[in-house]
Amino acid sequence: MTYILINIAKCIFVGIIWAALLIPVLFKHGGAMKYAITVSVVAILSYIFAYIIGGYAYIINTATLVSLISLIVAWITSSFVFERESKVKSKVIAFTCVVAAVSYILAALVVPNVQFL
Repeated sequence: MTYILINIAKCIFVGIIWAALLIPVLFKHGGAMKYAITVSVVAILSYIFAYIIGGYAYIINTATLVSLISLIVAWITSSFVFERESKVKSKVIAFTCVVAAVSYILAALVVPNVQFL
């Protein structure tokens, strides 16, 4: 029982990270209800793919790490490049993170045996 609760907590944590990245991309305006629904949907999907279907936990974890690293890189570079366009900056950063993670997922699923280094 504890193992299941720990897995659910992990999926909720992944849902919180992805909801923060997806809200600016998917919706024009955020809100507590949209955030809660996005966290729930992402947590349920990650639980299904990681533990019920199985085998996708590594891809989900790595895609989340890729999105967080691209968040840091995009934030640093956008602060230099887009100094005065603060209105567009959050959507650009979030979109960059989502695209980076989706491209990792596609690369991992379509071409799983490619070794970059």
